[in-house]
Amino acid sequence: MDSTSEVQIVDSSLYLPVPLKEYAMSRVTVYFYSDRWVPIKYCFLEKAILLYHKANLEGKEIFLFPTDLDPNLFSSSFN
Repeated sequence: MDSTSEVQIVDSSLYLPVPLKEYAMSRVTVYFYSDRWVPIKYCFLEKAILLYHKANLEGKEIFLFPTDLDPNLFSSSFN
């Protein structure tokens, strides 16, 4: 990632394109998991993706969910 704050495309067979142009300004909630889902912040999808990549580079794992979905309501189905 460079200093222009744009998500860069990686050439990979596992790459799943995110429709940034359509949904970049959609709001999401950033969570991490520690015995339960803990919300970190609300932000726009474009910024959340940048945060995800930064966390991934630091060996951390965060998850993005739509603002109207609380993963704690479904946490028992993941255990």
